[in-house]
Amino acid sequence: MPSLNQKEGKSIMPTTSGPSTITSPVSHKLSETLVQAAALATTTGIASKYWLELVSLPPGNNNRLWLLVGSTWTHLTNTSAGLQASVQNAFNAGSNLQVAVWYDATQTIIGLVVRTP
Repeated sequence: MPSLNQKEGKSIMPTTSGPSTITSPVSHKLSETLVQAAALATTTGIASKYWLELVSLPPGNNNRLWLLVGSTWTHLTNTSAGLQASVQNAFNAGSNLQVAVWYDATQTIIGLVVRTP
């Protein structure tokens, strides 16, 4: 069962890679069934490499962002310039930021946070 720390606004969900924390600054009102289903289908981790595909072949999914999480390349299509800049800044030499990623069984990114460790 997920637990919710009301004071900090964080809920703990079990995932395939261990416990995870929802990092939203506010508590979310989700049904227990929805949280459990999402937890079973979602994997989380910290990205160690990135690849930004500016022009894709075949055409159609420009600005696709690829992040290596563990040994899995995950992807997010049609990313904004702001998201691209945030991820690139996290990987800059000397940066104290990390990119936390949530992705589904198709390796599609469903959540991404740039944060301090």
